Amino acid sequence: MKTIKDLDVKVTYRVGLGNIKVPEKVFKQLNEIADKGIELDGTGMDYQEANEWLRDNIKERDCCDLEYEITELSKTDG
Repeated sequence: MKTIKDLDVKVTYRVGLGNIKVPEKVFKQLNEIADKGIELDGTGMDYQEANEWLRDNIKERDCCDLEYEITELSKTDG
């Protein structure tokens, strides 16, 4: 067995949704995000309603494509 002191992994996945109903404000924010090519960072400060809706309605188990990127791996001695 080896011990990893610190492991940082970036996980990216895609989810496709269809025939969904969203509140008007969420629709407007999602539309603006799409038009401007904005990536939400999870804080959703400018698009709070859209960010909350995405967080509540998209789960990793719904993903179509899944990628893992190891961004940092620190080993311990031994």
